[in-house]
Amino acid sequence: MELNFAGELNIMIEKGIMPNFSDLSRRYKIDRKTIRKYYVSGGIPKRKHMKS
Repeated sequence: MELNFAGELNIMIEKGIMPNFSDLSRRYKIDRKTIRKYYVSGGIPKRKHMKS
C-alpha cells in the first residue's frame, strides 16, 4: 500500500496538483500532516541505513 501512496503523491507533485490531504490520509491511513510534509518537500525521503 505504501508504494501506491508514493506513486500517487509523485504524480501529483509532477503535475502540480494540490492533493486533498484529508482524503489521502483516510485512504492510506497516514497522518495528513505527514502527507503535507512529503508534498511540500517534494516526495518521500529515502531511508538512511545505520552502520552497525
